Amino acid sequence: MLIQVALIFLFGLIGGGFGFAIGAPLPFMLGGIVGTASFVMWYERHGRALPELPRWVRLVFMAIIGTAIGSRFSPEYLEVLPHFWISCLAILPYILLAHGGGFALMRYVGRYERNDAYFASLPGGIIDSAALAQEAGPDVRVVTAQHFMRIILVVLAVPLLFLVIEGNSVGSAVGVDLPRETHSFSDIVLILTIAGAGLVMGRALRLPISHMLGPLIVAGLVSVSGLVEINMPDWLTHFAQYVVGTTLGAQFSGMSRKLLLRGFSMGILAGAYMLLLAAGFATLLSPLVPAEFSVMFVSFTAGGLTEMSLIALSLGFSPVVVLLHHLLRILFTILLAPRLAPWVIKSKP
Repeated sequence: MLIQVALIFLFGLIGGGFGFAIGAPLPFMLGGIVGTASFVMWYERHGRALPELPRWVRLVFMAIIGTAIGSRFSPEYLEVLPHFWISCLAILPYILLAHGGGFALMRYVGRYERNDAYFASLPGGIIDSAALAQEAGPDVRVVTAQHFMRIILVVLAVPLLFLVIEGNSVGSAVGVDLPRETHSFSDIVLILTIAGAGLVMGRALRLPISHMLGPLIVAGLVSVSGLVEINMPDWLTHFAQYVVGTTLGAQFSGMSRKLLLRGFSMGILAGAYMLLLAAGFATLLSPLVPAEFSVMFVSFTAGGLTEMSLIALSLGFSPVVVLLHHLLRILFTILLAPRLAPWVIKSKP
C-alpha cells in the first residue's frame, strides 16, 4: 500500500515538474492532475486497485491554498472598490449566467446527470469546485475533467486573442512575472497559524468547504486590515497545488476513455461560452467604470488568479482590479453554489 501511494505522488510530481518546465498555467496543480490520472488509469487497466488517499492530506493543503488566495487581498482594494462597485456587483449576475448556461450545456449537450452537470459548470476555480463536489456527492472525475479543460482553454485563449486583436503578446507568453518577495520562518508560522485558525472558524460557522473558505476569509480580513502582511512563498504555494492536484488526479480511478473524452470536449465548449459571456459583460461595463474593455474582459474571464494577474500586468494595468474581481468570483461561487444546489438538482429536468 505504501509503495502504491508513493507511486501516486511520484507521478503527480513528474506531471507537475513537466508542467513547470514547459511553462504551463498552474503547472503543479494541472500537471499533478495529468500525471496522477495517467498513472491511475494505466495501473487499473487489468483490474488492479489503488488505495484511497487519506482525506486529511487534501484538507490541510486546501487550507494553505485558501490562505494563499485570501492573502491576495490588500488595503489597496478598499481604495479601488468605490470606483468599481458596479462591476463588482455585476459578478453576481455573471456567475448566475455563466453557471446557468454551462449547466444547460453539460445537461442537455453532454447528457450528464443533474448533480454532475451542476458542479461541473461552476464558474469557480478547479480546487474549490472539486471540493464542493466532494461534499455534495457527484462524480468528482467528471467535475475535475470539465474544470481542467476550462482553465486550460481560458489561460491559453486569452493571450492568443489579444495577440490577434492588438498584435501584442500578453501574460506568460512574454515572460511577465509577479513581483517576488523574501520570506522568513516567521512568515511560515503566520501562514500556518492563519490556516489553522481558518479551519477552526470555518467548521464552527459550518461554512461550505470550510477547510478552504475559513482560511480564505481569515487571511483576507487580516490582509485588508493592513495590520499584518502575509508573504506567501512560491514554493509553499506550488507544493500545496501539487498535493491537491495529485489527490484530484487520484480521483480518476475507474474513469473510462469515453467519459474522459466527453469531459474534455464539454470542458472546451463550456469554456468558450464563458469567454463569450465575459466579452459581453466587458462591453456593457467598460463605459461605467474607469477601465477599458480589455481590463474588464480579463477581470470577468474565469481563469486562474495568477495567470489573469500576469495578463493584467502585460496590458500595463494594475492587477489589483483584475484580482479583486476574480477573488470575488471565487468567493461568491463558493457561497452561492451549496445554497442553490438543492433547488436546481431536485427540480424537474
